[in-house]
Amino acid sequence: MGSRLRDTVRFLFELFCEVSPGDHVRDPYIVRKYPDAYKNEEELKNIPKFTFPCQFENTYVQHYSFVLTSVDSKYTFCFCRYDPKANTALVLMSHLPWHDIFYKLLNCIANLLNSSERGELTSFLEACRIRPPMPGHTLKVTYNAGHNVFSCQSPDNKLPSIPENCNLTEYFSAMDTKCMAGLWAALLHERRIAIVASKPSRLSACVQAANATLFPMSWQHIFIPILPKHLVDYLLAPMPFLIGVPRCVMETVRMSEIGDVVVLDVDANELRSPFHDLESLPQDMVASLKKALSDKNALGDAVSRAFLRALVCLIGGYRDAIRIEKGQQITFKADAFVRTRKNMQPFLRKILQSQIFQQFIDERLELLNSGRGFNDEFEVECNHYAEKLSTGSGQRLKQQYRDWAKTVKKEGGAFFKNVKDKANPAVQSAVKTVRQGGKNMKSAVRGLKNKMPKTGSRPSSINTTDDSRLSCGSATPVSSDSSSDSTPSRDIPPRENAPSLPLDLLTEMEFLLNKRRDSLPGNTHNSDISLADRASCGSDLIKLDDSPTNLEDFDPLKYRDKSDRSDPIKPSTDSALLHEYGLDFSQFGLSDFSASSSAQQESSAVPKGWTTFN
Repeated sequence: MGSRLRDTVRFLFELFCEVSPGDHVRDPYIVRKYPDAYKNEEELKNIPKFTFPCQFENTYVQHYSFVLTSVDSKYTFCFCRYDPKANTALVLMSHLPWHDIFYKLLNCIANLLNSSERGELTSFLEACRIRPPMPGHTLKVTYNAGHNVFSCQSPDNKLPSIPENCNLTEYFSAMDTKCMAGLWAALLHERRIAIVASKPSRLSACVQAANATLFPMSWQHIFIPILPKHLVDYLLAPMPFLIGVPRCVMETVRMSEIGDVVVLDVDANELRSPFHDLESLPQDMVASLKKALSDKNALGDAVSRAFLRALVCLIGGYRDAIRIEKGQQITFKADAFVRTRKNMQPFLRKILQSQIFQQFIDERLELLNSGRGFNDEFEVECNHYAEKLSTGSGQRLKQQYRDWAKTVKKEGGAFFKNVKDKANPAVQSAVKTVRQGGKNMKSAVRGLKNKMPKTGSRPSSINTTDDSRLSCGSATPVSSDSSSDSTPSRDIPPRENAPSLPLDLLTEMEFLLNKRRDSLPGNTHNSDISLADRASCGSDLIKLDDSPTNLEDFDPLKYRDKSDRSDPIKPSTDSALLHEYGLDFSQFGLSDFSASSSAQQESSAVPKGWTTFN
């Protein structure tokens, strides 16, 4: 069991396609797709069926989403825009759950298709299908002959807010207080839950928003925001599920065959449940939750924070059950957790058996044992709750963690090496694959070096700062101002027939090079202080409050023993790690980034947004 989101995402979106609903003779089918080389036959077969799970009302444009689950239990999100005039749906498939961003991108694509510049579609999609913007960066792409701009930022870690979050806004406007609180209690008890609505846009929004109310936990069982009619037998599954069922599909099912299922009728604003889940929770907490949800004029994160505070009242005492012992892995004691809330011990014993809570604890322990720590809105509310009860659990945990980290320092970091060796099997498999292919990679890089132009001839696909823009006409970064940096250097004329280079390899190399530049001695964000050294100085690595800190999250793969850091002439840790995995970029002459000032001046002549390999 693990997170349903992928750890690494290479593209903002994986696939764009236009889907036709078909007719009484032909099933829904894909009209066109980009890129054409995309060949995942299983996904290409399922997308039309989920895009048109039933007959739609041909009255207005609708945005909705569905989820495909891979064999390794990872989610792939598909975002749809159905236009009744065209009678087709535009679909974007991505590994990122960024609903609002992709709905905005779908609108841009629709505007482009309805304009006189519809021939720019391929160039526009090519410019957008790059690395997702890093936190704090903005991706900007011009289209429609430069008259329009699509821009997006990586979503922050704040709670969903109204009206910015379309799913939460739709859910809150459609349901009353009793239904939202009752459905939340059923989710905590991991029931078989069916949400029914006639409009796909409202249906998928309510399913996604209901799952979001579990933050920092998430649903770990069958999850289908929109159920196609050919999968209606999933409603007979004996295990927990959260399924959005179109009304026309629900009408084909006999309730006597389904059994004990919690049904939320969105159109009728009605919750039907054979259980008493809400009554099993502390009534003072339930009263506070209902009061916060009763304000229909609530804006911002008031609604999502109401659910979060209710969850803190239930499971916020998990920190008192964390055990930190010198020389041992950090663990969680179930018995101690049950004792943290004396008035709700039956519920705590039950939630200990749930997969949503187990996943939450596993993620927290992984962050602590790897040295990265955590600092999210849930922990901030836990601090406020602890201060209200005068327990001070957060401060005790931080002090224990500092003492534990000091012991790690005395042991020479052996513990974190052990953690790295016990990493996720998928990571180990990837590392093994890289090692085995290291010789082939080095040979390919040697051949690539001879083919590289002297000046940058391609845009960097990860250059998504606020100062750069991608033009779909040329698919190259263009400076947002009219400075001289926007034109190539006149001292070194560009090569007219630059050889075509593999895009994926260049992207990965540029990403690695940017990381190495960030680790230069002159970089203010770089630090050679190890985790244990920080802990011995009293640093707050566990980040259990919202106090500002300049420390970066710890990554055990970036740290080595002091003996590895004593000689300044040795390559950086990134270089050492690459060499360990069989990758060697030393042939590029990149080992010395602290070159003379003249070399720096020469590199400054390269236009902004371009990458040069010397």
